[in-house]
Amino acid sequence: MKIINLLSLFWVGSNAFSQTYLHPTTGIANENVGTCLEATCTGTYLDDGGAAGNYSDNIGGPITYRVFCPNAAGNCVRLTFNSFAMEGMINPAGALPLDCYFDYLTIGNGATQNSPVIDQAPSSATSTTGRICGSPAVPFTYTSTSANGCLTVSQSTDGSNTAAGWSATVSCVPCAGGPTGTTNNDCANRTALCNAAPVATNASGPGIVAEGCSGSACPAGGENHSNWYTFTAQTTGTLNVTVTPVTATDDYDYAIFGPGATCASLGTPLRCSDSGGTGVTGTSGAAIDVTEDVTGDKFTSQLNVVAGQTFIMMVDEWTPNTGGGYTLSFGGSTASLDCTVLPVELLKFDATYLPKQESVDIYWITETENNNDFFDLEKSYDGENFTFVKRVDGQGTTPYETQYFVNDPETKKSTIYYRLKQTDFDGKFKYSKVTSVNVLPEQNNELYMYPNPTKDFVNVTFSNKEIEEYKLVVLDSKGFVVEERIINAIPGLDNNAVIDLTNLEKGIYFVSVSNNYRRLSGKILKF
Repeated sequence: MKIINLLSLFWVGSNAFSQTYLHPTTGIANENVGTCLEATCTGTYLDDGGAAGNYSDNIGGPITYRVFCPNAAGNCVRLTFNSFAMEGMINPAGALPLDCYFDYLTIGNGATQNSPVIDQAPSSATSTTGRICGSPAVPFTYTSTSANGCLTVSQSTDGSNTAAGWSATVSCVPCAGGPTGTTNNDCANRTALCNAAPVATNASGPGIVAEGCSGSACPAGGENHSNWYTFTAQTTGTLNVTVTPVTATDDYDYAIFGPGATCASLGTPLRCSDSGGTGVTGTSGAAIDVTEDVTGDKFTSQLNVVAGQTFIMMVDEWTPNTGGGYTLSFGGSTASLDCTVLPVELLKFDATYLPKQESVDIYWITETENNNDFFDLEKSYDGENFTFVKRVDGQGTTPYETQYFVNDPETKKSTIYYRLKQTDFDGKFKYSKVTSVNVLPEQNNELYMYPNPTKDFVNVTFSNKEIEEYKLVVLDSKGFVVEERIINAIPGLDNNAVIDLTNLEKGIYFVSVSNNYRRLSGKILKF
């Protein structure tokens, strides 16, 4: 009977149940990896029979594996086997040494199937090949000493004589050689590329976030030894990306996501190769396929890009890191890369006027940051000439969402425009989109619309004395209604509506907000 450590079923300080991981029985897309890499420091790991059943015969024909990596910097994964029962050691040919020949596990010190096997037999086993079988004394542990802090568990079974299998606790321990969480092994720390010059680099591990894996197709199993990049097309045309290993016998794969993909929502890759071949790989004008599994020829079709589109690319080394690295280069007939892209994902940037305090609250949220030194908040009264308001330190490099806030005292009654100047540690900077706020005078008979003129959206703001309904009507220059809806007004200055002119023609539009006894009106110029 399997013995499961009940304490391992809970997260410390949490009411949530810890994850249970089963060993896979088949590989993904013609590979031996049976499931996506897990970045975790907690959980229970069982054979495919679960807590009550035996493991299966003929698993993986005959090998399947899964990978556990730490999800915290400076840590390495540890597996503690609390129960273990597989077919035992034998000497099938008489002259051969006693060993695990039929059903067994091996534990690799790293993130791939061919990571070095940890030759550490449990106390009751005498295998000299690193294989675990039989019924060794429990508990026994395996701890990664790899630079990526990962362990890979491979299982092989024949066609008969199954047993109860195993139950192991997944945990992490601090280690000197584990991942740092600051390299571009993780998407959040991806490197921004802004020209077509070759980039010489290397891959050390999968990082501390498991990402880029569908579980059913390329990239099968996700990462092994990965680097993440981002690039933006400056011009429209075709674009090729080539990965050239320094050591020709190294096996590199890649996946390209986008356009507009984020680390939190990568989606299905546009181009992906899991080819088991070695040597040069990438996109090519001669290729016609967009994705390929381990049987592929290492090349997928070139990218057709539009100026302004942003892409995320993962380059992944399947073989354990050799130290040779690779060169990443760009080509193509007409497209080029935009060098103005900075590695900060801005989710939100807004401003709100506080009439009682006579000030403006400005706040923004970043999804991730990479080498972000600081933000300069700037403001303008005409939308063109900006002045400095305040400097706010950035978070450097972080995969987590960060919120920022500035209060700006303001008594001038007008539309005020704000923007962010984001600067990284090497001095490169980029401006955000402009956001605006209307600092309203306390009058009841004016309709404020900003920005005006506009090319897409207009904020409509008015003051009111009590709770009541208003009808918002937008007419084009010919008098046709293009929008009509009800606004539920409240007492005060914070009655707002947004008009979307994105899909309308350029020209003048007339806006009115009215009820049975009051009518406010104005006009908008769309350019």
